[in-house]
Amino acid sequence: MYRSMLFIIFILSITSCQEDLIPDEPDQTLGGDIPTELASYFKAFQEEASQHGIVVDYDEANVTAEIQKLNQGSVAGSCTTNGQDIRHITIDQEFWNKATHLIKEMVIFHELGHCVLGRGHKEDSFENGVCQSIMRSGLGSCQDAYVLENRAYFIKELFAGDD
Repeated sequence: MYRSMLFIIFILSITSCQEDLIPDEPDQTLGGDIPTELASYFKAFQEEASQHGIVVDYDEANVTAEIQKLNQGSVAGSCTTNGQDIRHITIDQEFWNKATHLIKEMVIFHELGHCVLGRGHKEDSFENGVCQSIMRSGLGSCQDAYVLENRAYFIKELFAGDD
């Protein structure tokens, strides 16, 4: 628990000096049952997937989402699946209220990595201790570096992941 709290504090501290990009207005044709506050991030994931040759249809994939309090310690988001029938993403309300745009994107892309891409966790790190993927669980010892300068690398790894 203490390690998880340090992880959240670390994430918030590395991004506090980053330019906080404001996402575009949500696209009404997004599909799925996705709250307005999350829609621009889901749309961005769709667009990134398309650039990597992956078609994401939230209606067809039966993806739903919500923002609510998660009573799971420092967990920022979760993906609940039930075979092919249900793919539901929950984002913690407290996290959402405090996080920067980039950290929100990282968490939502992580959960969509589970729910849509079928990716598992990847705990690998570079020699300097930086996580090699946004698909890390947060329980390992690597440090996140999801900042504007590294975003392209992490997006490419997300969609080309080999796990």
